[in-house]
Amino acid sequence: MANEQVEPKWVTNGVKDLGFHETGNNLGIDKFIKQAHCGKLGDPWCAIWTNAKLEQSDIPGTRSPSSQSFRKHKNFVKLDKPALGALAVYTRGKPNSGLGHVGFYMGETTTQVLTLGGNESDAVRKQFEPKTRLVGYFWPKSVDLPKGGVIKVKSEDGNPVGSNA
Repeated sequence: MANEQVEPKWVTNGVKDLGFHETGNNLGIDKFIKQAHCGKLGDPWCAIWTNAKLEQSDIPGTRSPSSQSFRKHKNFVKLDKPALGALAVYTRGKPNSGLGHVGFYMGETTTQVLTLGGNESDAVRKQFEPKTRLVGYFWPKSVDLPKGGVIKVKSEDGNPVGSNA
């Protein structure tokens, strides 16, 4: 259960943003760009938001607006199992297209991962992503490794919406 794992500070900071919704085409994310030290208005902003929440928590991010930047960045290590708040990285299109999504692991069903992230249906929300697109779970090297483990959730937990990607 989730209460056995400690919620990382970046998740606590991220939850405070629930309900934020962009305006126009990826606009209104100025605060996150400033916190993340990367990106610009109009960019897809899932990695900008993820970096912003890490940096806001005094954790060095990748300072890249790419969702895939967490996969090989020196500040992050790949986990062998999920953990509350781990960075869940997904691909979109071809595996090496550079396209995808990133957010914080909050739990999973048999086929989907519940992710807290930015630019999920143009907002900060908890949303399910298909496990078939999951590349892996990543953790900041500057933070002690978590105990981790699967957190089972039901599809209605957190009132997430399905991915439209």
